[in-house]
Amino acid sequence: MQTVENISLDGTWVLINEKKNIQVQCLVPGTVFEALINNSVIEDPFYGENEDKSSWVYNSDWLYEREFDVNSDFLTHSKIILCFLGLDTLTDIYLNGYLLGSTNNMFRSYEFELKSLLKQGKNKLSIKFYSPTKNAQEKIKKNKYSLNTGYAGIPGVPYLRKAQYSFGWDWGPKLPDIGPWKSVFLNGYDDIKFDSIHITQSLEYSNTTSAMEDIHDFSLNNVISVKIQIKFKFKYLINKSETNYSIKISIIDPNKKILSNEADFEVDLEKTQIFELDIANPILWWTHDLGKPNLYDFTAQIFEKINGHEIDRIHLKIGIREIKLINTKDKWGESFYFLLNRVPIFAKGANWIPIDSFIPRGKKLVLYQKNLKYAKEANMNFIRVWGGGIYEDDLFYDLCDEMGILVWQDFLFACAIYPIHDGFLENAKIEIIQNIKRLRNHPSLALWCGNNEISMLWPFLQFKTGLLNLGNRNIRKQYKKSYINFFGKTIPELVRTYDPDHSYWPSSPSNGKVAKNQIGLMGYFKQNSSHYGDSHFWNVWHGGAPFSAYRRFNSRFMSEFGFESFPSIKTLQTFCSKEDFDFYSLIMKNHQKNKAGNKKIMNYMKKRFVIPKDFEKQIILSQITQAEAIEYGVEHWRRNRNNFHCMGALYWQLNDCWPVASWSSLDYYARWKALHYFAKRFYSPFLPSLKDGKKSSEFWITNDNAKIEKGSLSWKIFDLDGILINSGSQKVEVHACNSKKVLQFKTGTGYVVLYSLQGNIGKNGNNSSIFNGFRLLNKPKYFKGGNPEISYTINEIKENEENSKEKIEELKFKLTLTSKKLALYAFIESNDVDFIASDKYFAISPNESREILIRVLDSKLPGIREKFLNSLEVSSLFDLK
Repeated sequence: MQTVENISLDGTWVLINEKKNIQVQCLVPGTVFEALINNSVIEDPFYGENEDKSSWVYNSDWLYEREFDVNSDFLTHSKIILCFLGLDTLTDIYLNGYLLGSTNNMFRSYEFELKSLLKQGKNKLSIKFYSPTKNAQEKIKKNKYSLNTGYAGIPGVPYLRKAQYSFGWDWGPKLPDIGPWKSVFLNGYDDIKFDSIHITQSLEYSNTTSAMEDIHDFSLNNVISVKIQIKFKFKYLINKSETNYSIKISIIDPNKKILSNEADFEVDLEKTQIFELDIANPILWWTHDLGKPNLYDFTAQIFEKINGHEIDRIHLKIGIREIKLINTKDKWGESFYFLLNRVPIFAKGANWIPIDSFIPRGKKLVLYQKNLKYAKEANMNFIRVWGGGIYEDDLFYDLCDEMGILVWQDFLFACAIYPIHDGFLENAKIEIIQNIKRLRNHPSLALWCGNNEISMLWPFLQFKTGLLNLGNRNIRKQYKKSYINFFGKTIPELVRTYDPDHSYWPSSPSNGKVAKNQIGLMGYFKQNSSHYGDSHFWNVWHGGAPFSAYRRFNSRFMSEFGFESFPSIKTLQTFCSKEDFDFYSLIMKNHQKNKAGNKKIMNYMKKRFVIPKDFEKQIILSQITQAEAIEYGVEHWRRNRNNFHCMGALYWQLNDCWPVASWSSLDYYARWKALHYFAKRFYSPFLPSLKDGKKSSEFWITNDNAKIEKGSLSWKIFDLDGILINSGSQKVEVHACNSKKVLQFKTGTGYVVLYSLQGNIGKNGNNSSIFNGFRLLNKPKYFKGGNPEISYTINEIKENEENSKEKIEELKFKLTLTSKKLALYAFIESNDVDFIASDKYFAISPNESREILIRVLDSKLPGIREKFLNSLEVSSLFDLK
C-alpha cells in the first residue's frame, strides 16, 4: 500500500479570452485581474478612474488551462481526486475534454473523482469561468427583484456565494474578481486516509469559584490539568471490519518536551476514533497582552501494523486554552464578554476586511503579516472578520494563533436579504460545515457570528430590494421565516454539531435573539441596544454627531464604529498626480466610496482646526481628526469595563483592500495613519485617560492585566498660550481587569493637559514610563502656543531580530526630540521613505525631551539610510497652518 500522495497543480497556467483575443501566462493561485495587470493587458484598476474602464473584465467569461504529467506509479492509487481549495466562482471543469462538473461557491472546496479519466503522461485541465455580474443580472431578471448590498455595490451579488465586497462597498471598488484563488492539486490514496480532526479540551482549575468579579488577581487562578480529546474521521475504501492499521500521536509542548509519542491504537472504522490525553500543569495559550500565545506541536500518523509503513499524517499547532462568551443578566440588561482561561477580556481591536480586491496578490505582497503584526503592535487582542468578505486564508489564522490575537468570525452574509430557493441555502450549509471544520482547532478562534447587520436592517433591506413593492405579504413572510430558520436554527445547530466548544451569536449587532418579534420594524432598536449584546454606533460620522455622542451610548460591547480619513501622501501618489491633490477632484472622489465622504471629513475638520491651504497638511489633519474621534469613544468604553458594563471596542476598520479614503487605521500598503498610533496608546493594557467636563475633569486608570498594577500618574496643565499653570503626581493602584477614577480636578475649556503613567509592568519589573498622553480641553484651533522650536538628534541602533513569521526587514534609529515651548501633535515624517515610529502625534513639554524609536522599512534598498536621513522632517500643530 502506498502513502497518501499529492501532486500540486499550482504554478503557471494559461488564461484565455477568445472574444478579446487574449492568451497570457498566469499563476495559480491567482485571478484574472492579477494576470491581466501582470501581463500589461490592462492598466492598474486602482489608478485614477481606471476602475470604471475595467468592467469588461468581470462582464466576460474566461478560460484557465494547463497541461500536467502523471506517471504510472501515481495511477496505481485506488482513488485519485482532483481538489480545488477555492474557485471564484461560477465554473465548468473539464479534464481531457470531459466535463467533470460545475461550481458555484467561492467559499467551498470541491473534489472530483479522476481515476478513470487520467492518462499516463500528459493531461489537460480546463476551467471555464463565467461572468459573475451577468449571472447576478440573470438572477434578478428571473426572480423579479434586486437583492443587493446597497448603493455602493453592483446589484445581485447576494444571489451568488461570492465575496460581497467585490461588487463594491462604501470603502471598496466595483472589481469583482474571477479565478482559481486557492490551490489546486491531485490527491491519490488507497485503503484509508484522514478525513478530519477535531481537538477539544477540558481545563481543571485550582480555584473552583465562578465569581469572577470577586477576584482581584487572576494570576492566582491556575490551571492544574487539561484533558485533551482528539476525534478522527477517515475516508476509506476497505471493509470496515479490517483493523490492519494503527494511529500514532505525537505532542510536543512549547518547551520542546515530548508529552506523547507513538501512543498507538487500532483504527475503528465503524465510528469516530477518539484519543484522550491528560496533561498536568499545561502551558496555556494567551492573548499577547495577558501572556504568551504558547503552541503545542501535534502530529497524527496512520501506519500499517504489519510493516510499519506510514500511510497518512496530519500536523497542526494547538493552543491549550478555554474561551467562553458570557451572557448574564445584570442591572443594565445582559452582559456580553469573553473569558479566556477564566480571565475576563476587554476586546481591543478592529474589524478586518479582505487585504486586496485581488486576494491572492495581497498574500504575495505579505499584507497578512504586515497588517496583523501592526495590529499586535497597536496592542490589539481581538479582530473581527467581517461578513462581507471571505473566510480568511489559513495563514491569517496561523498568524493570529502565533501572535495571540483572538478572532471573531462572521459567517459570510452582510447587509442583504438572501435567496430562499434554487438550492442556495443548501449550498451555504455545505460551505459553513467545511469552514467550521477547517477553523475550529485554531486557539485564536473566539466566536462564530451569523451575519453582519441583517437583523438590525431587516425593514430597510426589504425596501431597498423591492420586496415591499411586490404586494404579496406571503413572499415577505417566506423570506422572514427563512431568515429566522437559517440564522436562528440551521447555523447554530451546525455549530453545536461540528464545533460545540465555540459560542454562536446570530448577527452583529444583536441582542442574541432571532424571532418574529425581534426581526421587524422595531428590530433596529431591539437588535442594536446599549443594554444587551453587541452594538454598532454610527451617529458619529454617518449621523454627523460630535465626538461627545459616544459617551451617550453605553454599549455592552461595541463591535463597530468608525470615522474616515485620507491615507498618506505616498499612498495618494500611487493613484493620482499632484494635479489631483484636492478633496473634491474627480479622482479623489472616485477613491471615496462613501456618499459625500470627503465633504464630511472636511466639515468635521473645520469644527476643530484652522484649515491650511496646503493639501498635504489637510491630509494630516484628516488623520488626526479621525484618530481623536475613535480615541474619544474607546477611552469612554474602557472606563466602563467595571462589572462587565462594557467589554469591547472594535473600530471600523483595520485595513483597506485598495488605496482609498476610508475608515481604516492601516491603508492598503499597511502604512500607519494617525489612528493607528493613537490606537497603540488608547489600547495600552495599563491606560490613563482623561474624562473632560465643562467644570471639572477626571483621571481614570484602566488595568486590563490579570494582576494588580501599581504606578505613578503625573500631569501638567497648560493654558491655551502654552503656559504651565499647574502640575502634580499621584501613586495609583488598580485591581486586575478593572477601571478606577483616581483624581478629579476643576477645569474649564481653556486648558491643555499632558499626563504620563510610570509603572513596573515591564519584563524586569523596573519603574519606567509606559504611557504618555495629552488632551486639549478645547478645539485645537484655539491653541495659540506659537512655534515650539523642536530640535532633534538621531542615532542608528544596530540589533538583530529573532526569526519568525512576523519578521519584516527594518533599519532602526533613536530620535531624541527637545522642544523649547509646548508642542502638540508632534510628528516625524518622510515623504520618501516608509518607516514606523514608536509614537507619533504626541505632545512635548517645554524644555523636555522625548525619545522615539524609528524602524525604517525595506532597509535592504540601496541608499535607504541616506535617503531617510535626508528626508526626515519633524513638525507639530504649529506647522499645520
